[in-house]
Amino acid sequence: MGWIPIQNRHTCCYCLEYSDCLILFDAGTGIARFNDPMQAALLQKYDKVYVLLSHYHLDHVAGLIFLPYFFKEKEVHFAGPGKAIYGRGVKEILTLLTSPPYFARPISDFPMAVHFHDLGTGSMVIDGLGIDTVLQEHSDPSLGIKIEDSVCYCTDTTGSESTIAFAKGCRLLLHEAWFDTEEYNELSHQAPSSPAAKKALKSHSHVDWVAHAAAEAGVDVLILIHLNPAYTTERLAAMEKHAQTIFPNSFLAKEGQATAF
Repeated sequence: MGWIPIQNRHTCCYCLEYSDCLILFDAGTGIARFNDPMQAALLQKYDKVYVLLSHYHLDHVAGLIFLPYFFKEKEVHFAGPGKAIYGRGVKEILTLLTSPPYFARPISDFPMAVHFHDLGTGSMVIDGLGIDTVLQEHSDPSLGIKIEDSVCYCTDTTGSESTIAFAKGCRLLLHEAWFDTEEYNELSHQAPSSPAAKKALKSHSHVDWVAHAAAEAGVDVLILIHLNPAYTTERLAAMEKHAQTIFPNSFLAKEGQATAF
């Protein structure tokens, strides 16, 4: 879910079992799910964890303060947009977010082996993990993140042709779908005279574009993420059904869902 956790949906945190490590895409309140038996058992299997951050809005990093409890004594690599994008490194940004008076303990003092990696754009290797990133348009810059040709993670971004090229041939695409067709059309109508509507359209994606992008990129499966918390369950279900008319293997992200691919 995007922005705020509601009902059974936390804010962005997606987990990938990859080789001998665990990869988290963003660190929203969904990290709390490691308290559930299935996720707790998953976490116990790995000593090394990579936390890959798309950007630093609080709904994507609020779960960092849960890590002293869940990731104790693990080797944890934090990677996020660095100096080339924000003018400050990931260590400096995360230290600010977790230091007093915001939290009692700066991230470098968490009870784990902590490593920090600045992300730019393009291809890079982080402690043996190869990833690709692309700069995305949002209210503050965000990064799309890809793990080889297996998983592509794109959230907090408006629709862009660069995203389609970036996701080309990936097996699984996790892409935000903040607006359904109805709201997107309303905002498009308002945008010429409304700065707020124009800003919203430049910050987030709508489901039609996302489904068409998945088809054009030739991915196997599309998971719709960062959903609008103001939408009812029925409205989200209708959005999923609409996406499936464009790209049949489209599904809403579900809390605790496991996907094999």
